[in-house]
Amino acid sequence: MANFPEIIAFVNQKGGVGKSTGAVHAADRFARKGKKVILVDADAQQSSSQWVAELNESHPELKLSAQAIVDPEDLFDKLQKLTAECDLIVVDGPAKSNEITKAILARCHIALIPCRESIVELRSSGDILRLIRQVRELRGDMPKAAIFLTQVKNGTVLLREAREALGEDPDIPLMKTIIYDRQVFKDAPGQATTVYGMPGKPAKEAAGLYDSLFKEALKIFNG
Repeated sequence: MANFPEIIAFVNQKGGVGKSTGAVHAADRFARKGKKVILVDADAQQSSSQWVAELNESHPELKLSAQAIVDPEDLFDKLQKLTAECDLIVVDGPAKSNEITKAILARCHIALIPCRESIVELRSSGDILRLIRQVRELRGDMPKAAIFLTQVKNGTVLLREAREALGEDPDIPLMKTIIYDRQVFKDAPGQATTVYGMPGKPAKEAAGLYDSLFKEALKIFNG
């Protein structure tokens, strides 16, 4: 039987790459699967915890809650304690904060790294990969980690170059699933939901992208 991670984190030192979108969709998806989920918002902007609060108002049947924890010492202490209160913790990591990110990596079981396909984004991904390797020296092979491409236009030269640039690290692989640019992802927060709660074919197709991503992440976690 496959193991299930207690703490999933979305991390990258670069902002605007889709960490919050990924984290809230993960929290919503697993809550809809019947798991009791806590989203921990470690970003000072607190956009994901606000999103979850609004999501709870429109979908009170979900076993989903959120906490904002932005102090690295509190984060290190509380993440472990929160695992006793729920089935899954999803962490939305900040940009440009090594101390908070290290605290997250010291506790999480799998780190998912969203990355856009621009050259600037690809270069900035080296910072988070270095932090993961540093934490792994202390934790053995933990956390498991993988990169996934987000907000991508299909069929572009940059997409092909990104796959070539990011697909060379056997320890931190590039995931096969790509989260393509879809208008429904932009619309979801304003409607206090995720694509899982939106009607129509575009939302269903977008939800399928995240379904595929999370299934692939669990396979990576289980080796």
